[in-house]
Amino acid sequence: MQLKKVNISTLLLALTMAVMLTLAPGTASADNKPEKVTVIYGGSSWLGHYPAWVGMEKGLFKKHGLGVLFQNFYASSGRMGSLIAGDLDVASTGSISAIALMAVGNKSFFAFGTQDSYATVEGIIARDGINSLKDLKGKKLAAPFASSAHVLVLDLLQQAGLDPEKDLTLLNLKVNEMPAAMSSGEIDACAAWTPHFNKLLNMKGNHLLANDTEFSLYKKYKLGPGPDLLVVRKDFAQKYPNTCNAFVKGYFEAIDMLINKPEECAQVLVKLTNLNMEDQMTVLKDIEWIPGSKQKALMSDPGDFVKGMQKLGDFLTRHGQIDQSPMVKDWVTTDMLP
Repeated sequence: MQLKKVNISTLLLALTMAVMLTLAPGTASADNKPEKVTVIYGGSSWLGHYPAWVGMEKGLFKKHGLGVLFQNFYASSGRMGSLIAGDLDVASTGSISAIALMAVGNKSFFAFGTQDSYATVEGIIARDGINSLKDLKGKKLAAPFASSAHVLVLDLLQQAGLDPEKDLTLLNLKVNEMPAAMSSGEIDACAAWTPHFNKLLNMKGNHLLANDTEFSLYKKYKLGPGPDLLVVRKDFAQKYPNTCNAFVKGYFEAIDMLINKPEECAQVLVKLTNLNMEDQMTVLKDIEWIPGSKQKALMSDPGDFVKGMQKLGDFLTRHGQIDQSPMVKDWVTTDMLP
């Protein structure tokens, strides 16, 4: 395969293709029936999409008169690009891509919740002989650019006193391409998230170099390199408020099921992740799910999560990943929350 170096600012600024919309969410009608019975959701096999998948597989959305079409994307940058282009209605995204769009003033979407808190499910995996971050000097390290893994890499390299432009070769690579690249010796290390993170760790000759608990903001604020964020297209929220409410009800019922019946959920999640039951249960144990009852406290006035997102925006600005830190609360709505 061909590996290319890509400028992260180019990837992030490419997301500004959408027309900027400023409509607020509408008010639901009295009968509360979904105006549109199918929602197009942007997801992947990442843990942040487990609630949507469980809601589909366990019939929780259907109970509220709603069908959900699950569209797969390998990274949040592509997912957010599709959302603002009008090809998706609702999505979960790594917050970095959302913040990047906020930073360039794109107001075609709302942020309305955060479904989880996690640690130890994302990190740098290295081949034998690389025993510290400093050992990456002169090596080839891959990460999906414009992603949480990329930001984690930049932060950890800085902590180790390494310059990604001079001391090593930093390559842009999709997470699903990393196992083959590691096996063939094309790269010496890579940064990935679950389930690929787990698969890479299980490969012979690979070991964990550092995980997301080493991220500087995690050490100080318990904030990971790319917290999960629920987003909705603004014009969709304005046009179909009952549909959005039905989605939110089914979604947070799925979170309740993940909290209370993890083994039952794992049985359907393995179809999404291709993990075995043991690994799937291990991932689930590393996740703290945030129920609907706690969402408004996190997202308003502004809440603690919004404050954390603001710190992440400031962090990205300091590291030259965005030109300026946006006022994150200006993109937050709590109108859709329970």
